[in-house]
Amino acid sequence: MKWFEDEEFWSSVYPFMFPDSRMERAEDGADAIMGITGISDGDVLDLCCGPGRFSIAMARRGFSVTGVDRTEYLLRMASERAALEGMDIEWVPEDMLHFLRPCSFDLVLSMFTSFGYFDSHDDNMKVLCNIHDSLRPGGQLVLEIMGKENLAAIFLDASTDELEDGSLLIQKHRVEDGWRKIHNDWMIVDGLEVRGRWQLSHWIYSAMELESMLLEAGFDFISAFGGLDRSPYDDSARRLLIVAARGE
Repeated sequence: MKWFEDEEFWSSVYPFMFPDSRMERAEDGADAIMGITGISDGDVLDLCCGPGRFSIAMARRGFSVTGVDRTEYLLRMASERAALEGMDIEWVPEDMLHFLRPCSFDLVLSMFTSFGYFDSHDDNMKVLCNIHDSLRPGGQLVLEIMGKENLAAIFLDASTDELEDGSLLIQKHRVEDGWRKIHNDWMIVDGLEVRGRWQLSHWIYSAMELESMLLEAGFDFISAFGGLDRSPYDDSARRLLIVAARGE
């Protein structure tokens, strides 16, 4: 089983990865997405939507939203949050490798390093091709990851975070395959007890590498930023945000 297929992993690290503060920041993020793309209405695909932080924020702004994720636990969390607000969002339990709806969306979101999970470069390319084909002509993709340049600037062999219940999340990191991938060993420790351990591996991309892949997938008008604030992607950037359009 791949790490991203493990329901126990997502339920165990959920408080760390999706605290209330991160969920709340999606509201400002949704406004920024509208500003950076110029898209103010229409159909949105939130790919690897997780607990629906951007799906719900975009639905609040009047968009028709489809949230896709393969993890039942995260989709359940998303659905419950949306139901509390009476929001009509389509939740699709599907792997991003296979999801394709030709010419169905005005905007596709891939946020919070939700791209590059597959072992094969060809599979990651297939995801981009599916996104391109799912967009209507003139539609746009907003893709946000930890870029290779960002990672190189802050790389640590190990880090530790305290979770809400007092347990510790210990992360060990190593770069593999000539800076093509990063391997992470995550372990949750409660006192002397190891509550869970997972090995995560995914591709890491530079801005230039992603631009080349997007061009190959058929995208036009590709721009790189340091975040949704439209800051430049330079040596001070902490994230890589790519905006790309499907041609008319």
